[in-house]
Amino acid sequence: MGIAGASAADAGTAQTQAVNNSTVQEKANIQINNTCNTNKSVAAQNSTDASVKTVQNTSTATSNVSTNQTTVKTQAVAQNTVSTKDNQTAVTSTATSINSTSKNSTNTTSTQTQAAAAGETKVSKNFTVSQITDAAARVKAYVETNHKLPNYVTIGTTQVEMPEFLKLLTAGLLQLNNGTTTSITLKDINSAAKPSESVKSGNINKAGYLDLAKRVNAFIDANGALPNYATSSLGKLNYQSLIYTFSKIMAFYKTNERLPSYVTVKSWSTVGTSSTSTSNSSNTSTSVPASLQQYLKSTTNCQVTNSQIQALAKSITSGKTSTYDKAVAIFNWVRDNIGYSFYYNTKYGAVGTLSKKTGNCVDTAHLLIALERAAGIPARYEHVKAKFTSGNWYGHVIAQVYVNGKWYNADATSSKNTFGVIKNWNTGTATYKGTYATLPF
Repeated sequence: MGIAGASAADAGTAQTQAVNNSTVQEKANIQINNTCNTNKSVAAQNSTDASVKTVQNTSTATSNVSTNQTTVKTQAVAQNTVSTKDNQTAVTSTATSINSTSKNSTNTTSTQTQAAAAGETKVSKNFTVSQITDAAARVKAYVETNHKLPNYVTIGTTQVEMPEFLKLLTAGLLQLNNGTTTSITLKDINSAAKPSESVKSGNINKAGYLDLAKRVNAFIDANGALPNYATSSLGKLNYQSLIYTFSKIMAFYKTNERLPSYVTVKSWSTVGTSSTSTSNSSNTSTSVPASLQQYLKSTTNCQVTNSQIQALAKSITSGKTSTYDKAVAIFNWVRDNIGYSFYYNTKYGAVGTLSKKTGNCVDTAHLLIALERAAGIPARYEHVKAKFTSGNWYGHVIAQVYVNGKWYNADATSSKNTFGVIKNWNTGTATYKGTYATLPF
């Protein structure tokens, strides 16, 4: 099995906290290959142990911003501003919100060397649309976890700041709509001089968000800077809302290989003042200790707030009165209704796995954890290397579910297993490699 990018939610309910435009630069770029084994399928599993490659950003101030053993380094920065006209706008349209999951993508940044002044060599970096959609999924997940925009996102080996990333997002989205695959060149873009926003919550249809992208892209090309706002059918959107909105659209495409029919938009100030993932009717997060709230959140591949996930969790737990009974019912449903497929890392995420009705150990864990969290039950990921009943050792991912002060192992990949009891691999000899709220692969 394996593991790919980082987290997701039903993009209409995700909310984020206000952005500090001149503080911390945060990013973790992780790729992990892992292998899973199960007795639910006869699929051959000739695989290797997890190989982990972590690209860390060098900085002058460091801060650990992840609960999943991912090292994140931060650097204090001052955001660039540009003296431009107060009426920097990009005309009329709307913004959005969407479900997104994550698939593996290859970061293959191409470069072109250009002559520069004083005999220097300037390298022009180009990115594929696939790289941009992958970065968009990570930015979306970051916003929904940290309630603010990151100062940059790493694409390949390049740190792309948010003004430049908005340009890549709009250009990439327009290419997807036109069916073109030309690489997009990274350009230096200045921040908005006086950003402002006045927008109501609602949905923007496909024609609306494509028009919005076209106008924003044209404005950036003409001015070399972000607009103060862009108008839409819902009102004026500032650059933070634009980046988050277009990231959701591109993340949706990454998962579904098509553009969404609409995107849900909320004002950035509203998004920034509320918790993102636990404010829904079936998630009783108020009874969960603060230290466990992270295990209720929606992520890129664990889409807790997705309407299908919410409805299924409610259906499975209907008539169950105790937390334990609800947790067991959800485990049994996933074990009995989701088949097994062999592949590395995340491929479908929770929503995609529910649709496919099959998945590897990673995607099975995504779905199980999403359903538990949707029912208001804390759940997390456990990464192990274990000896299976076949006699072979494999990397493996399971869920752990928190009920009445205790964490229960929940491995739904084998029909031999029950809630809290694992029979298809030896828990006594297993090596435990990490516990995560958000799986980084």
